[in-house]
Amino acid sequence: MGRQGKKRKWIKPIELGGLAGVIVLLLILSTSWVLDIGEAKNSKETTTQQKVVQEEPPEKVEGESGQPVVGDEEHDSDTQEEEQEANSSEAESVKDDNYYEEEEIEDHSTNVNEQGTFEDEKTVYITFDDGPNENTEAILKVLNQYGAKASFFMLEPNMKKHSEAVRQMVEEGHSVGLHGVTHDVSEVYQSSESVVGEMLTAQSTLESITGIRSELIRVPYGSVPNMKPEYLKAVKREGFSLWDWNVDSEDWKYHSGEYVQNVMDQLASYSYENQPKVILIHEKSTTLAYLDSLLKKLTDQGYNMKTLTEEMDPVTF
Repeated sequence: MGRQGKKRKWIKPIELGGLAGVIVLLLILSTSWVLDIGEAKNSKETTTQQKVVQEEPPEKVEGESGQPVVGDEEHDSDTQEEEQEANSSEAESVKDDNYYEEEEIEDHSTNVNEQGTFEDEKTVYITFDDGPNENTEAILKVLNQYGAKASFFMLEPNMKKHSEAVRQMVEEGHSVGLHGVTHDVSEVYQSSESVVGEMLTAQSTLESITGIRSELIRVPYGSVPNMKPEYLKAVKREGFSLWDWNVDSEDWKYHSGEYVQNVMDQLASYSYENQPKVILIHEKSTTLAYLDSLLKKLTDQGYNMKTLTEEMDPVTF
């Protein structure tokens, strides 16, 4: 019996190609798996780093005041806004201060122009002392005929006695001020308290009659020589505006109208360029008798007759 040889089996090409495809597929899957693991690892590390950064406390820096300041952008932005607001507020404050300073300067220069001359040279301010009395209503009538306005410095007892005349002054547009109570040098000028006290009493009475709280005052016989420096400071602290005069009619010593020409002569030679022309007369019957003559002369020479106001710089000796 002959030796039977073994028959060798060969892998067919198509089978070999299929095997190679499987191997390639396995390699691809293996590579993809490795890449996925690497990306996951990297993602985890990145997340961990971000978490560490987020959980790290913000850096703190001390500001000019020594207080800790958080060093993030939002806080920096807020701080910048606060600083801008503070600077803006400070600027507004400086602006306001400048405004009040300018306003104060304007208030103190209302009487004069840029040349230092009183801005209305053809205006006079007639002032009546010691009233009101039985002549007041007639005086008001004469003033009204000329469209003239005047200022009345009144004694407290006389205001009580002639309250209707006081109200008429106000209704007709005149200015009302205070002349104290006693008109007695030995009483008024005892002390700062006595001067201020008389003016406060007169002020209260005037306010009760007219509703006006006037701060215009004239002390009896003028501020010189009786008003000591401490008296002047006291009335200023109380808010009073103290007025003297610079044209004295001296009507107290004239009985036949001489005071009229006296006033006109003083106006003709008037030398106080930086002051308003303030005329002193009294509510006397002899003054009333020639008041029409005075107002006519003033009108003929082009003078306006106006009232004193609390905004004006007062004339003092």
